[in-house]
Amino acid sequence: MSKYKYILILPIMFFSLMFTACNKKNEEINIGLVVGLSGKYSSLGTSIRDGFVLAFDEINNKIGDKRVNIIQKDDQQDKNKAKKIIKYFIEKDIKLVVGNATSSMTAVSLPLINKQKDMLMISATSSSDDFSAIDDNFLRIQVEHSDKRYQSLLNFVKTNKYQKIFFIYDSKNYKYAKGYENIFQNMFINSGGEKFVGKADLNSPYENITKKLKATKHDLILVIGNSIDSASIIQYLRIHKIDTQILGSGWAKTMDFIENGGRSVEGVLFSTGYDDHSKDKKFTQFIKNFKAKYNKTPSVFSAQGYELGQILIKNLQKSSDISTLKQRILKTKKFEGLQGDIIFDKYGDVFREYFIMQVQNKEYIKVNTKD
Repeated sequence: MSKYKYILILPIMFFSLMFTACNKKNEEINIGLVVGLSGKYSSLGTSIRDGFVLAFDEINNKIGDKRVNIIQKDDQQDKNKAKKIIKYFIEKDIKLVVGNATSSMTAVSLPLINKQKDMLMISATSSSDDFSAIDDNFLRIQVEHSDKRYQSLLNFVKTNKYQKIFFIYDSKNYKYAKGYENIFQNMFINSGGEKFVGKADLNSPYENITKKLKATKHDLILVIGNSIDSASIIQYLRIHKIDTQILGSGWAKTMDFIENGGRSVEGVLFSTGYDDHSKDKKFTQFIKNFKAKYNKTPSVFSAQGYELGQILIKNLQKSSDISTLKQRILKTKKFEGLQGDIIFDKYGDVFREYFIMQVQNKEYIKVNTKD
């Protein structure tokens, strides 16, 4: 073969390979998933991941003729790692990002996402009010810290005549804790209650927290932490004869909390949007499918990860264009969740019904709050 024929063939081969590569890329939908998969927050992250992955497994990881690739990354609740992961997604041209699991990590990732015109981040669990009412590249299916989230909790607290609340929080996820403290405390004060009588960092020595509690008159302890830390501090308090009613945060409402807390967490209350004993057909089918895949009971965060996956699937089936995905979701506005509707407002914040549950005989039982 003459050198002239090689000159003609090589460009043809090059453009053929380029076409094949581009065509393959067009046949794929890449989703970046960034949550804490290791360390003290891993229960939250792996639960979200498992529910999200299940939703796509149920459609064989295909939308139309396009394969869905979920690129999983572990932020380890570390700011530098979270930044590196988002920069990696940007470099790899991954336009759709699911995460982060905590508000503190979302606060790190979101500014980088917002610098990109055609990227979108959607979180299953970030609830800080710092992200509320902003038209940016962010959506979430977790109800943010607001009056609408805490109204049922406030009604319960007032009905049961709790007056003096002591606040224990995790400073390592302060975005979340601060929102809970500010919104709920203001609602409590405006309804005739008083300012929280004391507060303590969950990361400080338990002995110091106990001393503060014993030195303060209180009738309700509000603990804002993950499942393991919340169970641990509650055990310590019970051992040291502090028997005050405890209200945990939705962040801790998992089976890990009950398994690690044992008898000490019996009677602990939670404000939540998920009833573990719901008979909703979608919810019971989800539990069945989840157990079949993972051989364990799903947590509330697994349910939220699954719901997030379902919302994305429904919209990506209409169009895989990520640049218009947020607008399409907000236009639809209402989505059927596993328990009730998930309703987006114009900014991408959501509303869903909340109620009170309590640990009773190693289970989460819905509390009847009607007079």
